[in-house]
Amino acid sequence: MRAKRQADISGMTARDLILAHAVNGSYHIEDVSNEQLLKTELEGTNIRVNIFPRGPSDKGSDHPYRYTANCAPLLKLNHVAEKGIVHVVDRVLLPVRRNIMQIIRARDDMTVLRTILEKTGLSKMLEEVGNDKHFTVFAPNDDAFLKLDKDIRRKLKAGSGCATNILKNHILDITFCSLAAVNGVKTTTYNMLNEKLEFEYASMAKTEVEDMSSKKEQRLKINGVATIGETDLMGTNGVVHVIDSVLSTDSGMPISNTLANRNLTIFKQLIDDAGLEDEFDSLSNKTFFIPSDKAFEQSEAGQYWIKQLKEHPESLRDNARLREFLQYHVAEPLIKTCDLQENMVKTGAGQELRVNLYNTNPVFTNIMNRATVNCARLMHFDDETCGSVVHEVDKVLEVPKSDLLGALRANPDYSMFLQLVEKANLTELLSTANESFTVFVPKNDVFLEVKEWFDETMQNADDLDNVIRSHIVPNVVCCAGIVQSDWPFIRTTETINQQRLKLNRDRRPQVQNAGITKCDIVAKNGIIHEINDVISVQKKVRAEAQGFPSFTRPLTFWFK
Repeated sequence: MRAKRQADISGMTARDLILAHAVNGSYHIEDVSNEQLLKTELEGTNIRVNIFPRGPSDKGSDHPYRYTANCAPLLKLNHVAEKGIVHVVDRVLLPVRRNIMQIIRARDDMTVLRTILEKTGLSKMLEEVGNDKHFTVFAPNDDAFLKLDKDIRRKLKAGSGCATNILKNHILDITFCSLAAVNGVKTTTYNMLNEKLEFEYASMAKTEVEDMSSKKEQRLKINGVATIGETDLMGTNGVVHVIDSVLSTDSGMPISNTLANRNLTIFKQLIDDAGLEDEFDSLSNKTFFIPSDKAFEQSEAGQYWIKQLKEHPESLRDNARLREFLQYHVAEPLIKTCDLQENMVKTGAGQELRVNLYNTNPVFTNIMNRATVNCARLMHFDDETCGSVVHEVDKVLEVPKSDLLGALRANPDYSMFLQLVEKANLTELLSTANESFTVFVPKNDVFLEVKEWFDETMQNADDLDNVIRSHIVPNVVCCAGIVQSDWPFIRTTETINQQRLKLNRDRRPQVQNAGITKCDIVAKNGIIHEINDVISVQKKVRAEAQGFPSFTRPLTFWFK
């Protein structure tokens, strides 16, 4: 650094050097604002003043802030002289004539960074100058890029993938001089991705020469990973610090890296074996709903794909069924949890996923704190990846093949409930495409236990209609949205015939008097919950029977 400074000074006259330290006008330091450019007496050059807070152990100073001129610390302030004001700096201020991009282009150890900046177009931003143009670049040298995986390095040099995000992780829209970091404490600022960078001084390993001295060298480290080798390379539009490692960021990594880091290994392996890694890594503005490995192990569809991975991995290459399965877990556009709404979202293949929001707090019922997609609960969410976001879900998502009526017909165990639906002329309702229902379906063995009641109900049109409609809710109530609640905060939902059904959870989710034995059978227009009892409902009574309960069958749950 000293040799470089001497080389920079060698071409200057003493007069020019003095003029580069003088500005026209008298400035008390308190009258200068942060990032203010003061025009020097040397034509075409400015001095940039920056203001930084003092450290917690440095509160006894005459001035509440620390000041720099072109990132050189001001040691003494506001010395009034006969013809002006003097501020003492700790080094010679070299005239600044090059912008940040020109500094990078001039260095032979930043060829990779220069290439990526130009490929992504960020070089134009770093060439901008003006009173409101100020940047800090933590510039990885060529050796730093050599530490990266060769595939990532190749994509970066091509300006593809997440190159822009990775570079923005190294850029601030303020001037951050090395003085800003305080020894003994962590100093924090935020980059152009609005992600936190932490700075801390650390003792570096000694060389043989340094071993002869008792003094330990202190270097600034960023996020505990990258060490700043050269500091405060001043440009007309900010400052450059040279670092020895590329700063990693989830938002700068492709989806394959995020899946590996989150241990979502089965989904990642399916992508790899399908030959879709490059395709998925290049996706942008997407929302990934990725099942955990446990979710694969606990579902029939997941177990099928695990078996294929183990026994027939060669069959997964260019497998159309697998492609459909994987693509069904990718929606567009990018949606973080704070922006989720109860609606249908489109997948990249044009199919639909149903998003539902639930509240689990008995008091603050207007605050939605749980979300599902096709009734799969979001367990870990908002992991940023390159241009997209990843939400981990607790179930494998399967494309629904039929509507609710078709789902009833496809399961022989639901045939008696289907008879009631058909007898009540509600088949059209359950096949309506643009509606969303939850249907609570008792299995055949439930009806066989009350066969006499079943036969009587089949012959009574009013009772039949009331019973079936009391098993249908005009919205989607996933099992993840049914939580334990106690009086007076009992949760209810309303059926299509205005019956209020109580929802609760003990060992399993419960609706009214029935336990849900199988959750979340997803259809195109809603979901089915399999239950172990017929839901008990109040019979609509005539006026003369008011004051007496009338039921269509013996109750196991009494309404109050």
